[in-house]
Amino acid sequence: MHLGKWISLLALMGCHLAATAAQARPAPEEPSATEKLRLLAEFTDCVTAQKARQPAIQAFLRTIPDRPGFYEASMKAADLTCLNRAAARMQSKIEMRLQPDSFRDALFPSLYRREFGKTGPVIGLKALPPLRLSSEFDGDAAELPGDFVAGRLFGDCVAREDTADAHALLLAQAASAEESAAIDRLKPAFTACIKQGQTVRLTRAAVRATVGEAMLKLSRAAGTR
Repeated sequence: MHLGKWISLLALMGCHLAATAAQARPAPEEPSATEKLRLLAEFTDCVTAQKARQPAIQAFLRTIPDRPGFYEASMKAADLTCLNRAAARMQSKIEMRLQPDSFRDALFPSLYRREFGKTGPVIGLKALPPLRLSSEFDGDAAELPGDFVAGRLFGDCVAREDTADAHALLLAQAASAEESAAIDRLKPAFTACIKQGQTVRLTRAAVRATVGEAMLKLSRAAGTR
C-alpha cells in the first residue's frame, strides 16, 4: 500500500518571497521546507477561524479529490487575504500558488485543533463502528483514488490505536521537537496498522494529513452518538 500522493516538503506551497519594488535591498531567501510547512499551517488557521467560510470549507472537504470541481471548491474555501498576516510578519511579498491537495490536507489538522484542541482527545474512538467513505463525500465514492482510500484507512486505524498521541501530534507545531516525540510514540500504532506484505511510504506532512482527517471525523462521530 502506498499512502501516496503525499505532500512533498518542498512543494507544500508554491510560494516564494520577493522584495517589494520600493525596497532597495536584496530579495530575501527562499523559505525553508520547515518554514513552508508553518506558513501553510498559519494560512489555514486563518481560514478556518472565519465562521462565515465554514460552509465553503465543508463543501470543499466533501468534494472528491482530483475530480472535476475540486479546484473550484478549494478556491471558494480559501481566503488568500490571510496571506497578508504572514507577509507582514516576514516583511515580504508572498506569492502563493495554492495546491488544492495540500490545502485540503492542512485543513483537517487545523479544524481538529480548533474543535478539539482545548478539550483534549475524545475517549472511545477505537470502539466506534467503521466509518463509511460513501457518507463522507458528495459524489460517487468509487471515484476516490486508490491511494487516497489506502491513506484514509491507515489514518483511521492509527487514530483508533493511539488517540492520545495522535492528538498530541496534531497540536504540535510542524517540524518541532514535540512533533518528533509524538511521531516516535505513534510508531507502534503505525506498525499495527500495516498489514503483512504492505509497503507504506510516510512523511511528516503525510502523517499529519491522514491522522488529522481521521481524528476530526472520528471525534465528530463520537460526539453524535
